[in-house]
Amino acid sequence: MERGSEKTEAVQAAVVDDGSSLEGQNAPINEITHSSAMDAADMRRMGKQQQLVREFKTFSTASFTGIAMATWEVGLFTISQSFINGGRPGLLYTTIWNFICFIPIYLSMAEMASMAPIAGAQYHWVSEFAPENCQRFLSYISGWSSSIAWQSGNAVGIFIVGSLIQTIISVNDESYGFAPWQCTLLAFAAMLLAYIGSVYGHKYLPRWQNPVFFLRILCYLAYIIPIWVLAPRATHSQVWREFSNEGGWSSMTLTLLVGQLTGISQQVGVDGSVHMAEEIQDASASLPKIMMYIYLTNFAFMFPAFLTVCYHVPDLDAALNDSTTYPAIYVLRESMSPAWVTVILVLILMLNFASNMSFLTACTRDLFAFARDKGLPFAGWISRMHPERRIPQNAATLSCAIAILLGMIYIGSPVAFYAINSLGAVAILQCYCLSIGCVMWRRIYHPKTLPPSKFKLGKWGPWVNGASVIYSFWCFFWLFWPQGTPVTAPDFNWSSAIFVGVIIIALVYFAVTARKHYKGPVTEVEGRKLHD
Repeated sequence: MERGSEKTEAVQAAVVDDGSSLEGQNAPINEITHSSAMDAADMRRMGKQQQLVREFKTFSTASFTGIAMATWEVGLFTISQSFINGGRPGLLYTTIWNFICFIPIYLSMAEMASMAPIAGAQYHWVSEFAPENCQRFLSYISGWSSSIAWQSGNAVGIFIVGSLIQTIISVNDESYGFAPWQCTLLAFAAMLLAYIGSVYGHKYLPRWQNPVFFLRILCYLAYIIPIWVLAPRATHSQVWREFSNEGGWSSMTLTLLVGQLTGISQQVGVDGSVHMAEEIQDASASLPKIMMYIYLTNFAFMFPAFLTVCYHVPDLDAALNDSTTYPAIYVLRESMSPAWVTVILVLILMLNFASNMSFLTACTRDLFAFARDKGLPFAGWISRMHPERRIPQNAATLSCAIAILLGMIYIGSPVAFYAINSLGAVAILQCYCLSIGCVMWRRIYHPKTLPPSKFKLGKWGPWVNGASVIYSFWCFFWLFWPQGTPVTAPDFNWSSAIFVGVIIIALVYFAVTARKHYKGPVTEVEGRKLHD
């Protein structure tokens, strides 16, 4: 039987909970879940019950992902490391080359998302495409890595809000001191608001994504236009040729590679849309378009924003030593009064509040999916659905608790806490590398066993997958490096220690308990072929 007809037969055979009949592959077939026939067929093939409600459509999901990633709103506040290791040209060149080199990665994941549009994303893909004798272990590790990535990103997001509030205060009162415990309390308040919006306002999430995305565009213009008009300007030579090596590395090449954290971390996360797959109508057709659209849109926001900052920092040391600690705010202060700086920062703060709500929602779905497959302790409680809201509220509660626990690190060491930003990128890149590596293996050795897809890489698949695996591992390696040398305990990149520590905990849990319960989601996949 040809693969092209498999999905059609699955659609025709799909059984819906309410017993309604199918009227076309994309027709709504369930008044409760809003699933189409194709959605029902995909869920049936993957052996999952439709528990969530499909309220999101293509554009609202694209807006949701863009808001959750907050590429320019957060990216502007993470450029200091690139300025230290590489300077202005280092930031720009590493952003450009990472944008180009991540294209194969997202093409590969777009294809897998079309094959298996499910909230578990990478760990499910590893389980479905890996060799049979290692799928359980590899998917288990991927599931934990994905959880690390999204939980750490959730924690960083709320602390950016706390830090922004402190920055707004300092802009208006330069005597204000940035007490870590105050930032921690502000972050906890931001987490509470995100929880309320994500859980109690879940029905309204799809409705405000598009308007807020439009607001992002207006705020973006409000940030960059006054700077280009009013701020002092650096020369072309300073922007494109004056590299910096404040980290003390032995060569400029090494400096640039260490300083590419901003360029890498702002590329990851587009797969957040996949974690919402079970709430998107016609997910297998929509997800590839959403992923590529947001990837391109993010760069269209991010690079001009970075270019704006670079062209308006004539004195790099002054920007790095600004009292707010953020070069992006330094250029704002050079172009307008404190009152207008406050207005712009309040607008960015509002966008980050919205980002936290969307990010927590995607983070929750990732945790819920892995618990549903019994990969986590207390899996039954974490994966339990709220009977009225039809969302995994317990997973949201746990995500908030984890963010609060991680936030305690900030009180003792802000430097150690911000290593969590690197940790999130490290963990998700490990997921990218494993999942794409597994689909490449299956494509080469058992191509006819791949599920049908509405987005296909065709004959270029092995080459695109291969480039993706290589570059994912390349980025994974460099994100463990510290910011400068010689390395001291406060300056050490603690992401490596945290990542290894969590993986050890996961392995111990697997050896003691999880191996008895976790079989890998592939065991529930309907009609799976192991060989051609």
